[in-house]
Amino acid sequence: MLLTSYMSTYFIVNIPKCVSSSKFSPATVRIAVAQVPDSSTLPGVIDTEQIENLRKTPQATLYFAGEFKSVSCRVTRDLLVMDLDDSQYELITVIGYQVGAEFCRQTKGPFCNQALKPSTFYRVNFFFLDDKSAIRAHTDWSTAIQTRNVTNYESADVMFEGRAGGMIVITILVSVGGAVLVVALIVAVALSNKK
Repeated sequence: MLLTSYMSTYFIVNIPKCVSSSKFSPATVRIAVAQVPDSSTLPGVIDTEQIENLRKTPQATLYFAGEFKSVSCRVTRDLLVMDLDDSQYELITVIGYQVGAEFCRQTKGPFCNQALKPSTFYRVNFFFLDDKSAIRAHTDWSTAIQTRNVTNYESADVMFEGRAGGMIVITILVSVGGAVLVVALIVAVALSNKK
């Protein structure tokens, strides 16, 4: 289920490409995330009522992170034969779902996909809802995914590795200052030629 290498506060999982059922029409996919103590533990969920919402219970270890529209398998096949040469169409490919992408206090909506804890095990499950928003089916829990430990420099997910923030600011200031000096020199040369 894991799509990319895991980071300290998030990971990306594959999403179901299409869902088909003879008993109901899949309309929505809801993703559940469970924090587990180790890689061998499975969430002991008997009823979906046990899965909490971080908006109501911020410290929940088993929660719904979000939901997205389900695509039926028939529609998926139809999309593959579309004429994409027309400039009126835009192809958007959804490759996965990022678990751990939000800070709850900064987002709205029924669910929160909060940033994950470093060096912690998680499992993911997809729940399928019908057009009346009733949960009708689900996948198995994924294998345990452990986020990286940020206390280890080698595993920290840093954007500018090996560069301090001050160094980046100084580089930007020197670049802008150099550009201003070049413009001033060009203006000075232009004004001296008029005399």
